[in-house]
Amino acid sequence: MAEIADLLTQMKITNRLLAAQLRSSMRQNDIIALLASSGASNQEIADVLDTTSATVSTTLQRLKKKTKGGRKTR
Repeated sequence: MAEIADLLTQMKITNRLLAAQLRSSMRQNDIIALLASSGASNQEIADVLDTTSATVSTTLQRLKKKTKGGRKTR
């Protein structure tokens, strides 16, 4: 069991390092959209970005609304 716990710890550290790298070059909204499009849940995204799932949900709703609004004006 210790091996599984160690692997999970390593994965969490790797995820946080990758998120930190993305943050330096991307806006949080873009990172959330990218992770959501890859199939990550709101909670998983929140964990990686050290925010709440409510923030992720709100961001995704705003992005969806913005996309729909953009399509209507074309």
